[in-house]
Amino acid sequence: FFITLFFVGLGMQIPTPSLGAIMKAVLVAIFAMAARWIGIFSVVWMLGGGSRLAAVSTINLSQISEFALVICSLGMSYGHIDEETLTILIWTFSILAVASSYLIGSNYAIYGMLSNIRRRIVGTKAQVIGDRLGMDDEGDDHVDRNIVILGFHKIAAMLIAHFEHHNPHLLAKLHVIDFHESIMPELRKRGVTCAYGDISSPDVLEHAHHGEVRLVISSISDSQLRGVTNLRLLQISKQVWPQADVIVSADTPKQAHLLYDHGADYVLRTAKLCAERLHELIADHSVHATHHHHIGEEVRLNNAFIAHKEKEREQDYHTATNLLV
Repeated sequence: FFITLFFVGLGMQIPTPSLGAIMKAVLVAIFAMAARWIGIFSVVWMLGGGSRLAAVSTINLSQISEFALVICSLGMSYGHIDEETLTILIWTFSILAVASSYLIGSNYAIYGMLSNIRRRIVGTKAQVIGDRLGMDDEGDDHVDRNIVILGFHKIAAMLIAHFEHHNPHLLAKLHVIDFHESIMPELRKRGVTCAYGDISSPDVLEHAHHGEVRLVISSISDSQLRGVTNLRLLQISKQVWPQADVIVSADTPKQAHLLYDHGADYVLRTAKLCAERLHELIADHSVHATHHHHIGEEVRLNNAFIAHKEKEREQDYHTATNLLV
């Protein structure tokens, strides 16, 4: 409450701004944003955070702190700075506060644009770290990995855990491309090859897998993706691997219809799949309860679920947990 009053009082001290003061504030704001790329981007990048994380962090922290206003206000009260300096800083704070709200909302899109501009200017190829199939395969690892998973999260982790338990031979057909390099060791332990790169970049996908691709899976919904959508991944996948079938994810029926209209071969909807599973459980419970009622036996509610519980307990869920750590 008192902090709010402090800033209200500070705002009441702002005189009618002149064009010169506003122009100086704009220059200070530009300098502050440019300095962030040295103070934040370079530090995150050198510590191994990667260019994507470094750029997004820099954009998210582009504003200046309100403590600068507090310090300048105290400096003016002691006569260390004049009123014009405080006015310039207040306007700088206001400009960056408004601008950063838009920049943060488009941080991943800005990163993608800057990344494309850098590649065009420098002329470098897309950076891909990991197992690039079709070029450097050695030894016995010549398996046709024709299933590509774009992005690795909960559903993909459970899928691999399910393959480990029921169809381990299919692990030799999987290749994962994701933003997070930390998942690679766990995936390789399970015989899954992987590559670290920007899945929203066609150049990255081309360099991440050079072999034939028959199936592309995007199991992360738009609500969890950043800087790209399933529609964009669908378009990129069809561009890079035109012969492949593409499975994408949607949050709503409207999104699902849109994806189908743009050529998706199948659209995952978590709500729909959960409803189908519940329908199966309820139907089994109803049949189970009716049978025991006819033969005069008392039935407990959970007896109908025993078969399903035992079946799912056979699944090694610890595997999926390790993959997401």
